[in-house]
Amino acid sequence: MPVPILCDWCREGRYQVRAADTYVCQVCGNQTTRAALPVGDDERLVTVAGILQILDAPDGHQVITPDRRCYAPHLGASLALALRLHQARPGAFSRPEEVEAAEDLLALLDADEFGPWVLSPLHLDVLVRAMDVRSAALPSTAQQHPEFDAKVRKAHADSRRLPDQ
Repeated sequence: MPVPILCDWCREGRYQVRAADTYVCQVCGNQTTRAALPVGDDERLVTVAGILQILDAPDGHQVITPDRRCYAPHLGASLALALRLHQARPGAFSRPEEVEAAEDLLALLDADEFGPWVLSPLHLDVLVRAMDVRSAALPSTAQQHPEFDAKVRKAHADSRRLPDQ
């Protein structure tokens, strides 16, 4: 769950986006930049409804913030297709926990199309597998948002890297 960052000067207001990498306090007008806000290794700065917030992302977890509402249904369609095909002929997922993770992720995308989403390595793995299944079964519909798909694949690759790499 994201937590709004309180102004470091007045301690009352929250930072709103003013421009690229510039934020201003709603109460006192104090300005800051992303570089001035230190975050831990397991934290990420995200903007939710125009308010700068901090989000906890444990080891291996990745934060994906969609910038268009259509991305959640796009990913959800891949997951739904992979789950349906897996029920008819198992193979899209190799373990029961992968099916469960795909179902959980589908429910998350249905409930929250704005994000940000903190996805575990398992969630990213089943999501990429579902994207591959959809690409093989319905190539024209699977390629609707290639930039966002590339972002998901990069997050998946990043989640698989060891912390010291």
